[in-house]
Amino acid sequence: MNIMPWLILMLVVVLGTTGQLSLKYAFNASTTKGTSMSMRDLLLSRYFWIWFISYVVVTILWLVVLRTIPLSQAFPALGLTFALVPLASHHYLSEKVVFSQWLGIVIIISGVVLVVQK
Repeated sequence: MNIMPWLILMLVVVLGTTGQLSLKYAFNASTTKGTSMSMRDLLLSRYFWIWFISYVVVTILWLVVLRTIPLSQAFPALGLTFALVPLASHHYLSEKVVFSQWLGIVIIISGVVLVVQK
């Protein structure tokens, strides 16, 4: 088994998570001080561009992954993004993660582990 496609898949998950956090941060920054930024200001935000570039790279890497990993394994592995986003939001955006979310994260990770096994 070649490990490189799996590492690329994990990079897809990490970049997807980074993109989601960047977009959230861009919107948070655009509504500081009770006023909202214009759409132009949002589009010129570096966090918006981090999101955009992340998703361009994610799309390209996803095409690479699909060449080597069966879709029945690769696609469920993307579910790790649903576990990483709340964890990263908790750490970087100081968002609260409640018990039911922690439980869901454990279930997602367990499910992905079960699905990607051959």
